[in-house]
Amino acid sequence: MLDFSWAELFFVAVLALIILGPKDLPQLFHIVGKFIAKVRRMYADLQGSILQLEKEVNIASGKGKKGDDSWRDLLPPELRELPADFRPGTISAAQHQQRQEMITAARNQHAEATANAAKEAASPVTQTSSNIGKGLDR
Repeated sequence: MLDFSWAELFFVAVLALIILGPKDLPQLFHIVGKFIAKVRRMYADLQGSILQLEKEVNIASGKGKKGDDSWRDLLPPELRELPADFRPGTISAAQHQQRQEMITAARNQHAEATANAAKEAASPVTQTSSNIGKGLDR
């Protein structure tokens, strides 16, 4: 750490107790603790950023590990879902437009099916609650 002995640390603690007093010492420890926690978070963020930068540089330079497809997470979703045999420039603009329309239609159908399923799941609950009240009126 900073190479302090126990005697030196005890002397600093007694000195702080005399100068600040017992009332303000807990506030000082609280402030110092917050500062240390903030410095640790900043250090961890910096380390993570450096590792991410190193990974991106390795990917860009072609030095990435074989079988490591984590670089795909950095791509936009449209590029992530391309087939493995896709080669840029192999389809015309019209074919690309047609493919995008098919994808949009499929997404819309999926959204409608999900919404319908949610409505169907919610409707039996409403009927059950109305039947419960009718059964008690006999």
